[in-house]
Amino acid sequence: MRWNSAFFLLLSGLCGACAGQGGLAAEGFDLPQLQATILETIDRVQPAVVLITGRGSSFSGVIVSREGHVLSVAHAVEPGARYRVILPDGRRLRGTGKGANPRADAALIQLSDVPDDLPFVPMGSSAALAANQPCIGLSYPGGQRADREPIVRFGRIVGNGRPRGMLQSSVLMEPGDSGGPLIDLNGCVVGIHSRIGVSMDRNYEVPVDVYRRFWNELNREQLFFEAGPPTPRLGVRTSRGRRPREDAEEQSQGLEVLDVVPDEMAAAAGIQQGDTLLRIEDTDIHTSADLREALIAARDDGAQLLHVALIRDEEMLEIEIPFEVEREAAPEVALPSSDLPEVPEPKGFAELADVAGQLAELEARLDDACVQITSGFDDDVTRTICGTKVRGTRWVLSKSSEVGEDPRTTVDGETVPLSVQQRDATNDLVLLAAPEPHASGIDLTQTTAGLAAGTFVLSPDDDGEGVVSVVGSRSFRSQKWESRGFLGVMPGTYGENEGAILTQVNDDGAANRAGLLVGDIITKLNDTIIRTQNDLRSFLAEADPNAVIEATLLREEDELVKSVVLGSAPTGSSHAADQVAKSGRRDGFSEVVPHDAVLQPDECGGPLYSLDGELLGLNIARHSRVRSYVLPAAMLKELVDTATAAVAP
Repeated sequence: MRWNSAFFLLLSGLCGACAGQGGLAAEGFDLPQLQATILETIDRVQPAVVLITGRGSSFSGVIVSREGHVLSVAHAVEPGARYRVILPDGRRLRGTGKGANPRADAALIQLSDVPDDLPFVPMGSSAALAANQPCIGLSYPGGQRADREPIVRFGRIVGNGRPRGMLQSSVLMEPGDSGGPLIDLNGCVVGIHSRIGVSMDRNYEVPVDVYRRFWNELNREQLFFEAGPPTPRLGVRTSRGRRPREDAEEQSQGLEVLDVVPDEMAAAAGIQQGDTLLRIEDTDIHTSADLREALIAARDDGAQLLHVALIRDEEMLEIEIPFEVEREAAPEVALPSSDLPEVPEPKGFAELADVAGQLAELEARLDDACVQITSGFDDDVTRTICGTKVRGTRWVLSKSSEVGEDPRTTVDGETVPLSVQQRDATNDLVLLAAPEPHASGIDLTQTTAGLAAGTFVLSPDDDGEGVVSVVGSRSFRSQKWESRGFLGVMPGTYGENEGAILTQVNDDGAANRAGLLVGDIITKLNDTIIRTQNDLRSFLAEADPNAVIEATLLREEDELVKSVVLGSAPTGSSHAADQVAKSGRRDGFSEVVPHDAVLQPDECGGPLYSLDGELLGLNIARHSRVRSYVLPAAMLKELVDTATAAVAP
């Protein structure tokens, strides 16, 4: 393609980077050079980005020293816990949780049996970052991804300080990404993925300088909040409490003990659940902060005994607790030898805030392939979804589950009917026919495949500027999990494999809406014989959430047939990542390529292009907060070629 002249802004060449590697030009912004630098940076840092598993969860991390220091986050790492650390090359190493600071959300894991060729990424400086500076995220989100390969996202530095002490970027995150690194284009770690908000622009990192500040504490197996000696632990879990106002007529009655931790100071002293802590030494206790401050003060005063006043069963008690705490600061631990390498002065590029706007000429040429398809569904519901025209043919491709009865589109202000020619249920793909061939559309002879992770791609929009994103990883098979049909029942096997009996029917499920009752015995779903509860579960695992099925069942002595409109399983999650609109059918595809476009569900069905104007495939689903899926162009060509051969004279 011919690059827009706006990309060639005073480009003067590459700057030096971490370990003498290349970086983005300091004098101006050049998108082709930016692309090359992103790919080079990913190649250098990806081997050190790790998947961490243990204690029933998985999260991300990054190795930052040849000695095996792994940075991650405190909300995932427990001091002293054992973890398995999996490298992209498949090696599995053992690690131990070391220091964790919940307030800063910083934690460290130390590898054992460190190999001589251990890959690592140097720590850079978060204090030196510039607004709009390009950056890359690598991590292992939960659920679907290519085996062992971290997902890549791209963005820019937004700012510091909100929430307090956090770094904000436009690199999108979701569950499982926690602990993954934010990398600058010098190939240095500048932040660690920490948390998100409901808004898509709320993506927060632990600044890498926090790890440097707490390096000594992070190298010990401890939970801590500030630099210096560890915060003493009384060993109780308490109600939050509120500090009374100075003008309050009555002071609050202390802090209630909700639980006592075995083998810690409180348990040894006989403090019990239900006690109310009133005072430690000379400090009145109203809040957990008061408790913490009293313990720190006692430690700093060199107290050997704690004098504690409490209420138990309406009786005031005063007890003494032997106060054995660590009083010395953590010993000095040397930072990695690669820490803070010499790098060029960081530079931000305002152009990164609107890359799509700079691709207006390309997008305007490519969006001629896009159409809007409107069709009807049950209960007089009308839906609109994107579609993709195939140049020189009557074919239109789109997302099958979003195309119902009487599909139609608009051409030059006129409504044009479309007829369904073929549906690929496995890949949720539909092929429609228009009355006349299209003069514009995708060219299935000019396609691309196998774009590297981190490559820019463009989703055109027939009524907007389109969306620029980056490829997240190589293609993979998407297992069907979240897009399974949901009946809303609890089944059991009836008799000697004579059907699936409903032991529970949820109020908000498809079965209840269709009139199924507890005690009904399902013997057939469509043409599939149901003999056991596993047969029922297997059928639903393959069923589309939008499918209408026929359920044959026994109720007392009668055989009934019920028409059931399946649905999707409710998530029940209040996590910010689940507050975004996702496609109803969003997994279970034979092959997909993920990218980090923020598409709305009705924006799926349109094409995805490389910035050379070659077709990568068709956007088939908004899977999650971060991942949109595209079906590769080869799959589209196979469907079109088969249909074309079937209608050829």
